Amino acid sequence: MPRIRGLIFDLDGTLIDNYDGYMELMLRRVGRDLGREFTLSHAKELWYSINSESRDEVIMRWGVNPDRFWTVFNRYEDINEKLENTYLHDDADILKGLNIPKGIVTHTSYEHTDRLLQKVGMRQYFRPIIACTEDTGYKPSPLPIIYCVVGMKLKPEEVAYVGDTLSDMLAARYAGVKSIYINRYNRPIKASPDYEIKRMDELLEILGQ
Repeated sequence: MPRIRGLIFDLDGTLIDNYDGYMELMLRRVGRDLGREFTLSHAKELWYSINSESRDEVIMRWGVNPDRFWTVFNRYEDINEKLENTYLHDDADILKGLNIPKGIVTHTSYEHTDRLLQKVGMRQYFRPIIACTEDTGYKPSPLPIIYCVVGMKLKPEEVAYVGDTLSDMLAARYAGVKSIYINRYNRPIKASPDYEIKRMDELLEILGQ
């Protein structure tokens, strides 16, 4: 098996996360406008795309139109409020000393990703950053990961993608890179990743460091 020479990371749920109170507040705001009652359980199901390939699939499972949901959600999302309610996973600090190319592929916009990484002191450690758009496609499409691999000047077989959802693992598989499922909360997924870890420091063993 070729040696892993570069790592690409998902952002939300993998490197950073939001406090429960913020997630619940956002869903309650949206639910109020849609005439629905959403709870913290709904928020976590959405945030982490539990048992789903995408957040839209979660929303449709609730019987809600995704376009209508996101129109309301985006009306309430404020980057300054999100920054105040975002934290770096404590095990991600080890990545600062990991001397290999590191990129990010995320559904979060580039501007928000940049500010969120600056807030947690990690911006300088990741290049390139690919923010999924209509042009690049959205995970589980392989294209955003492929763009990131090209930007890192590596081959797909030399790269692994680290993520926390089914769509992350499928995107990695479709892109021809290795998949690493970070499963901090013992959530099963309907996929068989190449590796499964509970903490970021387990990457050192995978990389042979």
